[in-house]
Amino acid sequence: MGSTPSSPIPDAVAEEKFWVPPAVIDRKRAQSLVPSSLNDSEEEASSGATTPKSLGGLREFTYGFQSTPFIHASSDEATSPTPTIQRQRRASMQDAIDFRKIDSKLYDRRVLRRQRSVANIEEDPLGSINFSLEFNAETSLLTIYLVEAENLVTRDDRSTADPYCKVRLLPDRRTHLQSKIHRRTTQPIFDEEFIYEVDENNLSSMTLELLLFDYDQFARHVCMGQVKLPLENVDFSKRQSFWKPLSKSKEFKTQDNGEVIFSLGYLSSAERLTVVIMKARNLRYHERGKMTIDPYVKVSLGTGPEKKVKKKKTSTLHNVSDPVWNEALTFSLQKDCLQNVTLEVLVCNDNKIGNDVLIGRAKISRESRGDEKLHWDELVNCRSAVARWHKLSL
Repeated sequence: MGSTPSSPIPDAVAEEKFWVPPAVIDRKRAQSLVPSSLNDSEEEASSGATTPKSLGGLREFTYGFQSTPFIHASSDEATSPTPTIQRQRRASMQDAIDFRKIDSKLYDRRVLRRQRSVANIEEDPLGSINFSLEFNAETSLLTIYLVEAENLVTRDDRSTADPYCKVRLLPDRRTHLQSKIHRRTTQPIFDEEFIYEVDENNLSSMTLELLLFDYDQFARHVCMGQVKLPLENVDFSKRQSFWKPLSKSKEFKTQDNGEVIFSLGYLSSAERLTVVIMKARNLRYHERGKMTIDPYVKVSLGTGPEKKVKKKKTSTLHNVSDPVWNEALTFSLQKDCLQNVTLEVLVCNDNKIGNDVLIGRAKISRESRGDEKLHWDELVNCRSAVARWHKLSL
């Protein structure tokens, strides 16, 4: 490169390629960016005195490297050290999880489970249940933590069951809390909490009752066992854990009169109540020397404040003890009468000579309890028909 036409620099100097300040050369060498063609002779030729007009012949070098970013700097900057490559910061949440560094014990929700030695296992032919109790005197809250059950005995020689648990605080038998249903197991892991608000002064007079049932969609649920624990014997200064064997429950045994299953469904658009009598089982007719009966079902429907009664009945089946009807009985029922409906299902024996004999009855109304009350709630609140087994009583 030569000088400009107005430059006073001699021709000898103009024949030089270009002039580079020494500070820039030193910096380029430190960065290993100065090309090898720039030799020592060029450095000596450019080591003369610097004049303002001599700077006009400068040409800027641009070096591109894929692995190292190049930083442009002005000629008046002081010599700087070699720049370091700054990598983009990476959030820790984007890193892969190393499962070897996770302590699985910290996430075990069954910490309360007490390991039982063989020597401490009580005789529990029906199985046993593990639970804990905790009472907070400041909030008056009793917490029942249901952990698990084991070695449950199935019914009818089945290899598995669908257990669930009902929790009650006696002497109140109407109110109960219920766990989830666990399918196809005799070792259910409940892992659920039930909370009651209890006055501390009444706590010692209460009894905790746990009832284990085997769920059956098409039959009456069978009680697999129960546990009763008087709370006056529990020290509530700290959380207490228990393993208790299950015992038989007399309250939930099937009565000798048998059971009947029927469905209830209400069609609001047509204002029609449909009762489907499906079947009965284990019917008992106490007549000497007779093993079978001739049963039929009569349904009585009471509606409105005046309790007007409508009656319908099924056909009679002969010489059976476990009859199957599958017959639908329909009743016209206004919407405003649905809340006050009273339904009574009577299973009777048809005597060819003399009066018919009542085998047993089941009553569905707002004042009913247990499964009868649940069936009434389903009738009022559910759009589809729901079937349930009901025990027959006299």
